[in-house]
Amino acid sequence: MTRPPPGLAPTMTAVAARGLHPIAAPMLHVSQRTLSTGSFRPDAIVLTSGQAVGSLTDPQLHDIPCYVVGDATARRARAAGFVHVTAASGTADDLLVLLQAAVPPAARLLLAVGQGYGQEMAVALRGHGYRVLRRCVYVVRAATGLPSNAVAALQAGQVRAVMVYSTRTAEAFITALTPALVPLLLGVEAIAMSDGVAAALGAGVRWRDIRVAARPDQDAMLDCLSHDAA
Repeated sequence: MTRPPPGLAPTMTAVAARGLHPIAAPMLHVSQRTLSTGSFRPDAIVLTSGQAVGSLTDPQLHDIPCYVVGDATARRARAAGFVHVTAASGTADDLLVLLQAAVPPAARLLLAVGQGYGQEMAVALRGHGYRVLRRCVYVVRAATGLPSNAVAALQAGQVRAVMVYSTRTAEAFITALTPALVPLLLGVEAIAMSDGVAAALGAGVRWRDIRVAARPDQDAMLDCLSHDAA
């Protein structure tokens, strides 16, 4: 299980509920930043990742409509106190379509993202007439190596699959592999959230198979595990 907290824990619980043994191997480390918007009062808040929710703690923000990608991020936003949360089904492109349908042009949007993320989204939103304040509210660092428990499980032939939810996670995982670990993946399946993630996982590494989820969400990822467990 390569995703970072806080999504890691519920994903491990869901995997365990299917009778499998999840191994925590987060390949990204996330640090939150304090949000500062000055006098900018948004008409809507836009989130492309649930990692941004941890920095949106000001209760004065929570009555502002919040538009997000994915049901998991929507649940996290509601748990943090947001009252009006609407989720796009799968990708940032879906979120852009949703915003165009729900939010009038010239509205003020707070786009809360990670450092290095969200530039294309901001440009696209401005191109549709929105006034966008892009703020980096978290920083992502790649892990420098696989956790020792994951290495031991690979060496013992105990790993059936590696679940990867983002391209950046895939790149971090591939980079962290030592030469001795690479051949061990010939007996392991990769389960990818999207075609882009699958492409990153296949860069210079041979797997038993790379399986792409039918939809970019956790249930579809878990369905790939169910197929193998049957």
